[in-house]
Amino acid sequence: MKDKPLNEVLHQLRDQYGLQLSYTENELSKYKVSVQKQFETDEETLNFLLNTLPFRLKKAGKVFIIIPLKKGKTGQKSDVHISGQIVESGTREPLSYSNIIINKKKLVADVTGSFNFIASADSSFHLQISHLGYFVFDTVLYTGIDQHFTLKPSITPLPEIKVQNRPIDRSTLIGDIAGNMKINHNIAQYLPGQGDNSIFNLLRLMPGIQATNEQSADLQLSGSQEGQSLMTFDGFTLFGLKNYNNNISIINPFLVKNINIYQGSFPAQYGNRVGGLVQMIGKNGSLQKPTFSFNLNATTVNGMAELPLFRKSSLVIAYRQTYYNLYNSNNFNIYAPTHSKNETTRTPVNFNTNLNGFDVYPDNYRYRDFNAKYTINPNKNDQLYFSLYLGGDKYRLTTLKELKPSNSEDPPETRNPLLVDFSDREKNSQDGFSAFYSKKWSAKISSEFLFSRSSYSREAFQNTQAQAENTTTANTGNELEFSNTAKEYSFRNENRINRKDGKELTFGAGFYTNKASLVNINSYGDSLNLNSEQQFSNTHLYAFVKEHLPIGKKLIIDGGIRFLVANDGNKFIAEPRFSMQYKFTENLKLNVAGGRYHQFMYKLAHVDRDNNYNYFWVTSANSVPVLNATHYCLGLNYYKNSFTANVESYYKKTNNLSRQVFEQHQNAVPGWNSAYINYTGDAKAYGISTYLRKDFGNQAIWTSYNWSKALERLAKEGDALPGYVPAINDQRHEFKIAALLNYKRFYFSSDFVYGSGQKLIRQAFPDNDVSTDYQRVDLALTYKLNWEKSKTEFGVSVLNIFDRKNLSYNHLRSINLSPEFNVVKVYTNAVPLTPTIFLKIVF
Repeated sequence: MKDKPLNEVLHQLRDQYGLQLSYTENELSKYKVSVQKQFETDEETLNFLLNTLPFRLKKAGKVFIIIPLKKGKTGQKSDVHISGQIVESGTREPLSYSNIIINKKKLVADVTGSFNFIASADSSFHLQISHLGYFVFDTVLYTGIDQHFTLKPSITPLPEIKVQNRPIDRSTLIGDIAGNMKINHNIAQYLPGQGDNSIFNLLRLMPGIQATNEQSADLQLSGSQEGQSLMTFDGFTLFGLKNYNNNISIINPFLVKNINIYQGSFPAQYGNRVGGLVQMIGKNGSLQKPTFSFNLNATTVNGMAELPLFRKSSLVIAYRQTYYNLYNSNNFNIYAPTHSKNETTRTPVNFNTNLNGFDVYPDNYRYRDFNAKYTINPNKNDQLYFSLYLGGDKYRLTTLKELKPSNSEDPPETRNPLLVDFSDREKNSQDGFSAFYSKKWSAKISSEFLFSRSSYSREAFQNTQAQAENTTTANTGNELEFSNTAKEYSFRNENRINRKDGKELTFGAGFYTNKASLVNINSYGDSLNLNSEQQFSNTHLYAFVKEHLPIGKKLIIDGGIRFLVANDGNKFIAEPRFSMQYKFTENLKLNVAGGRYHQFMYKLAHVDRDNNYNYFWVTSANSVPVLNATHYCLGLNYYKNSFTANVESYYKKTNNLSRQVFEQHQNAVPGWNSAYINYTGDAKAYGISTYLRKDFGNQAIWTSYNWSKALERLAKEGDALPGYVPAINDQRHEFKIAALLNYKRFYFSSDFVYGSGQKLIRQAFPDNDVSTDYQRVDLALTYKLNWEKSKTEFGVSVLNIFDRKNLSYNHLRSINLSPEFNVVKVYTNAVPLTPTIFLKIVF
């Protein structure tokens, strides 16, 4: 060979002769060698190549380590800096929050994939870099370094390289910090579903995230109630879109790069919620070549384009939408969760008092969203991006039912049926924008700046008309109309100062401005009309400081405090936070965390005359208190030989809980009268979750079990609080098991979820005439085709293969029709038996 970079020569020796080598790629690429000679041993070959170069060779077992010769005066000591950015091989996509271990000192990369480690000189450094779903980077360094570290995805075919005996980081990282999970988004595409809800299909299989009754507009984490957990994408808040069939998630799965979850007890740099956090980071886009991705299924069409621009920047654009009315029988498709249009049911339905109920489905549903992200990399240490999201959905439901009571004393042939005409329509929209800038000021100091804006609106109208069949006069006529908006603006700054041996000081400050409006109109026949309109506004400033302190090789302590100044500056709040990790052995670790938390914007429950719960976004003001909570979390984690066992317990106490409950006054008369009474109180939730996982090569199986209890107590203002009772989100048991198997180009997955049922569902059907527990089994098979210029995946998936009738948390209503019929339950079953196919193409 002649005039060839040394690193390429070593690549060839490694591939042809199986040499095991450890060296710094960038350092060796600076030197070119020419050689035409035969050698008898590996060591002789390497010594000849390095003979005139500033490197020396060291052998450790079967591994040859190439070490740069040290520069400078003998005896001179200085700090060694090991820093760089971790990116994906091929696309150069930064891998946010990657894990780095240097001489058993652990640190975490920032959102841009960058890290910095400072250590004393005259020592070797064992460097390991891992990211969920990627091959682990493992090497030994003998000097400081600042470079890009590339990791290869474990599921991407690498025809040009034969990879042997290289470990793959676990697809889910649990137990590293108390209450925290990191999830590999790459495996989500192989789980049952049709691609559009793959991220949330994966989340629902994790411990502590409630899957029962399929909440479509919110995530409930470790006993927290609706609206108490924060979900963000690229830093802006996702308030939620209502999704009727649970097969479309609020975020396009093509865009998700990283998922970080705190079920509680999160550190001082995060705030604004008393529940948990779900943070999603979007892709920056390929810097190497244009890439186009498409997903076609029976529900939506989804496309994404990644375009490199001007060598140092990239643009990502994605769009998806439903392309027919999902529930319209005129567009029936066996591969979609389609139901017949709700025509009049003329066959009498016999009901007993308190057992009345019928299921309905929308006859029109549309969804669409758009994402755009532009990223600029001015140099290898700085990054700037702008991220935009626009989304919306709307649905319409109409149905006409004929009901015939069975508890009447009249003969069946003379019982007077009741015609019920029910209609429901709703429109939701969500948009978000963020601007992010990351700056590395020096080897020790870096900063991040983020501006975000997010807004949400919901408009809903429900109408119920009921009349006896042989009359023309309506017995009951109820109309409910809601309009709710929420807006949030924020500016956040976070700074890091790296010190020796993994010690790190983080501090920052910022502000949040929240606004909300609510119009609530209730009309119950001609006897009672309620009309309320409210405006809410709040601004608060914050500052925080956090210290990451490794002590020896076994103990890590993180301590911090967050300060809040709310509204007009008259209210000062301190939120202490702490966490600890202690390693008993290399495989067994104890995790502890806790802290204080406040929430200024949350969902307020309105309980109407028929005991229906409607949730609306509000922000703290004179009549709306600030939620505050205390969290504690204790966990034990064991990991060895690709087996993970994690047990975690939690306790959360939440104060200033508020709810508005309908109570008709004795002197209520026709006209506009306020009849919603404010109840306040507190809640507590505690439980224990277990998680077991075993990886067998390319196969994985995991299971989790959660035992939990959620309690609350509420009273009118001025009244004494009663004893605790189960909260509406209370559920005692939830069990999950999932498997992901890979054979050549085939990926098979299956999952099963069981839940004992939420209090809200059990309360609606107290006599168990409808199953209130939850059971669902899903299956999926995916086949991968990797052609020269494109990658194609074809999938077949079946959701709820046994067609279990599970009730949906978000789509349950009670209607008080007449004394004869009492209350009728109008509900929608969760995902039915749903066979679906999809095709994904990337080129």
